[in-house]
Amino acid sequence: MSVDDLKEERLRIPVDDDELDAVAVSPSQGTHRWAILVHGGPGGVKDGPADLYRDLAGVLAAQGIGSLRFDVRGAGQSTGAYRDMTLARQVRDLRAARELLAERYAPRRTALIGESLGATIVLAGLDGEEDTLVLLWPAIWLLEDVFDSYLTEESLAEASERGFIVRDGEEIGLPFLNELLATRDVAGPLRGSRTPLLLVHGDADTEVPVEQSARAEALVAGPVRRVVVPGGEHCLERPSERAVVNRETSAWLAAHL
Repeated sequence: MSVDDLKEERLRIPVDDDELDAVAVSPSQGTHRWAILVHGGPGGVKDGPADLYRDLAGVLAAQGIGSLRFDVRGAGQSTGAYRDMTLARQVRDLRAARELLAERYAPRRTALIGESLGATIVLAGLDGEEDTLVLLWPAIWLLEDVFDSYLTEESLAEASERGFIVRDGEEIGLPFLNELLATRDVAGPLRGSRTPLLLVHGDADTEVPVEQSARAEALVAGPVRRVVVPGGEHCLERPSERAVVNRETSAWLAAHL
């Protein structure tokens, strides 16, 4: 599919007193099948790590599927401060994106795709209207080798004194740390779920252990496929690994969206 066969729109999505910066990509002839792409963090933006989502948007459009990706508040070109980030706030960002998609494009079928912390937000923000899910290297059990280093005595003391800690160049506020301690995991929506689910994970991931995807697979009752990439690190950034992500995601959505 050439550039002329694609339609790309830059959008601003209101949420609370802020705006999300977003990009919608679709076949030029239109579509009623859409995917919302939710990036991870801290430090993530709407195009995804190493342009994961920018490239995936073109792959999906080539098979007749539109996509909407956005910067969460405080990231990229959205307004707001990342220091104010919480899971609950990012869920509101996702819901604002879903409302915009429904109003502007009227999809008949919708997929949610989340990578790393974006997968956390997808699970925390499910509303039962999703037709399928794709979770890429998903952070589900948040205190098990994922955010536990944020919650040491030293980190919590620093956050209590300053109001934040700094990780990956971003200020992480005390409310997020307290939320992690209270939440612990977002596995609940997976238990007995019949929503078709694709999981992709590298087995050398040191940021989110690959075992998290295995545990997620065991919880669901509906169609599920788990793809493990040998030697793959977090975000699967090698070209051969990205080819796997694109191929598996597009094939899954072709079958379930």
